[in-house]
Amino acid sequence: MVEETYCVEHLHELLAGRPWDEPTVRDYRMCDDGFSLLTVAGLNYYLPGYLIAKIEDPETADIIGEYVTYTLGGKSDFCRTRMAELGKCMNPAKCEAILAWLDWYEARVTPDAHIKRSRETVKNWGW
Repeated sequence: MVEETYCVEHLHELLAGRPWDEPTVRDYRMCDDGFSLLTVAGLNYYLPGYLIAKIEDPETADIIGEYVTYTLGGKSDFCRTRMAELGKCMNPAKCEAILAWLDWYEARVTPDAHIKRSRETVKNWGW
């Protein structure tokens, strides 16, 4: 579930082969680049852990919220392609959970275009 590329040893060490609810908030923070380096299947599997890490300990999770919203709402071809693929893994319950997290996150930060585009992405997944 990790892309076969350089600089992914930390993802293999901290995430790979572990249930998504086992890594610590610090582990997820150390793997914030997972939004680019995990496969779509890996991102789908570990996304709940990233979201919960930000809720449980926002300070330690640090920039995870920005990574989530930047990726979900990203305008680059890379982000759009990955999010279209991720959308195929989603179901109504997952979409509702992500939308609820976006509401939670937006209430705690200065709203920005990425949050709005993130909502649009999730709603366009067709569920």
